[in-house]
Amino acid sequence: MQYEDCAMDFFNDNDGNSVRILTNPAVGDMKQKIDDTVRCYKSPFAESALWIKGEMLDIQGMIDALKGRETVMKK
Repeated sequence: MQYEDCAMDFFNDNDGNSVRILTNPAVGDMKQKIDDTVRCYKSPFAESALWIKGEMLDIQGMIDALKGRETVMKK
């Protein structure tokens, strides 16, 4: 935020009519918005682990179904 203030002062010759991006009052609290967005990111490692666990459960379910079928066929 301080960087934008310094850059705007330097590049626009202290003209107060320039539109700011990060420190514009109409935008609101940009720092809070960025923090909230970063908090919503999901870990790709956790998502991969969850996906692999689901695949392993699917395989185990198929094995159990085949074993159950064999038991029914024997009876």
